[in-house]
Amino acid sequence: MSGRSTLFLVLAALFLWGWIYTTERRARTTVEVGSGGVRFERIEPREVLSVEILRSNTAIRLERTNSVWWMRAQVVYPAQSAAVDGLLEVLGALTPRSHVGAAELAAQPGAFAAFGLDSPDTLTVRSRSGMTILRLGGRTALGNQVYFQQVGKEGVFTADATLLGSLPATPEAWRDRRLLAGEGEGFDRIEVLGPTVFEAERLTNGNWALVRPLAARANADQIHRLLLEVAGLNVSAFVTDSVAVASEDYGLARPLAQMILKRGTNELVRLQVGGVPTNAPGEVFVRRSGPGNIVRVTNSVVDLLRQPLAAYRERRLLPSVSGLTRLEIQNGTNAFTLEREGTNWFVGTSRRFPADAVWVRETLRRVVGMQIESFADDLVTDASRYGLDQPVRRYAFSAGGATGTAARPIATLEFGAPAAGGRHVYVRRTDEPGVYEVPMSDFTLLPASAGQFRDWVFDPTNAVRIEIRHQGRTRILGRNAAGRWEGGVAIGGTLADPAIDEALYRIAHAAGGRFPAPQEPALRQFAFDQVDHAVTVVLREGGPFRSLQLRFGGRPNAVNQFVLARFDEDAEAVLTQFPLVLYQEFIGPWLGATPAAEAKAGASPP
Repeated sequence: MSGRSTLFLVLAALFLWGWIYTTERRARTTVEVGSGGVRFERIEPREVLSVEILRSNTAIRLERTNSVWWMRAQVVYPAQSAAVDGLLEVLGALTPRSHVGAAELAAQPGAFAAFGLDSPDTLTVRSRSGMTILRLGGRTALGNQVYFQQVGKEGVFTADATLLGSLPATPEAWRDRRLLAGEGEGFDRIEVLGPTVFEAERLTNGNWALVRPLAARANADQIHRLLLEVAGLNVSAFVTDSVAVASEDYGLARPLAQMILKRGTNELVRLQVGGVPTNAPGEVFVRRSGPGNIVRVTNSVVDLLRQPLAAYRERRLLPSVSGLTRLEIQNGTNAFTLEREGTNWFVGTSRRFPADAVWVRETLRRVVGMQIESFADDLVTDASRYGLDQPVRRYAFSAGGATGTAARPIATLEFGAPAAGGRHVYVRRTDEPGVYEVPMSDFTLLPASAGQFRDWVFDPTNAVRIEIRHQGRTRILGRNAAGRWEGGVAIGGTLADPAIDEALYRIAHAAGGRFPAPQEPALRQFAFDQVDHAVTVVLREGGPFRSLQLRFGGRPNAVNQFVLARFDEDAEAVLTQFPLVLYQEFIGPWLGATPAAEAKAGASPP
């Protein structure tokens, strides 16, 4: 045998010996007490499987199941795990203070009775390493210690009397007062029966879906709230644990409502809400299945279980667009796409151009935030009734689509006709059978044209020409071969190049909310004809666009004014709002007059 093999075997043997030694020591920790060398074996709380307490004629048996403590005798009921763990902590730290040997015990008048051990309380603890039985007697003369025996060890020990205070006075004292406690673990279905009837299942991704009375997305937050509030209700009184009771006496022959937790088709726990106790009008009887216990709780449980079905339906039209890489938008006959490449977005139409990432995120935020206000029809048989045979607008969301793979559809939204009253619009998801109503105001904020997504940002140094038209006058600013602007005259002299470049930079970053431009004569309400002022910025070839025309209109407030923006020869213009201070400080001087002078002449925007 080689030296290396011998070394390996020696190390393995040492490791095995160390593991056995430490394991055995942990399982058999002892404490030396007195000169007689009597040993007391401690209890390891983490290894305890069950605890049995016998006090007078009362027997309490507790068992640990999946880290939760249950009472198995005299009743079957979830126990207060914190109280049981507290007792085990006391037992784990139990250290005898003194010991009375067998000879001294035999010489004591009254023997065991002198120590209160003639009819002791008995504590039986079963753990993975064996069983420990403690017989508890009376207190010592000073009262701060208690006499006890450990079965299998001779004599009587004393220890801190804290042990007595850790024991339950009655079986009821250690019952878990929560209506749902230690039950239904691992459930994946919830069923509610009563005025409202529904069943929902938890999907593999953690979301919830209704499966009865209809298949639909469920409101996970509402289901979680129901479970938490029902589980958090406290039992005010334990009425009976007998299965041989007349249901009619408690109004449980025909329960007002029921809640059932299941794992698949297996029922884990059922709560049945019954009648009102005559001596507690603010409470109701509730029967818990399995053990069949009947308890009293506040009548708020009735309200929790009688909410309408609509409360448990998902109100978000599109809860998430995680991983979105493609958005197809169709507005009538006008269709275009948004596609993500890396971290950048691009608009694909007859011409491809960069999209404003900020506006893309804002659009997605609005879609995800759109709320269903009414479930108009759960099973549509006539789409034309809602204007959905020819949708007004369509948004198709897709994710993924890496090189060589197809994009995965997330959802497609189709918007139809206005609902009655015009405050809502009908919409459906093509992967769901129903039709919903959402606020018309939310729908009108959704982009409908490619131009709304265009990235306005351009490099001011790429601008070569600025054409200003105002009240019948036209001025042209041009950049010469030396890069200087010519043609700019302001009050007091020539307009400085830095001022022009600063204005261009501000224009390039001024885009805010964007809307499709309305048709004439609706445009008149924005006072574009009254202002009659337009600026066209022409760029060198190779930029994001060739020209940008801004047509200025009226002021909706003291901060902004309306602007119609048109790129190149696009047929569709975009309506947005332009910072008023930018217009007054930078663009107004291009006309050769101060904003104040123009205001006197009646030329400034209304």
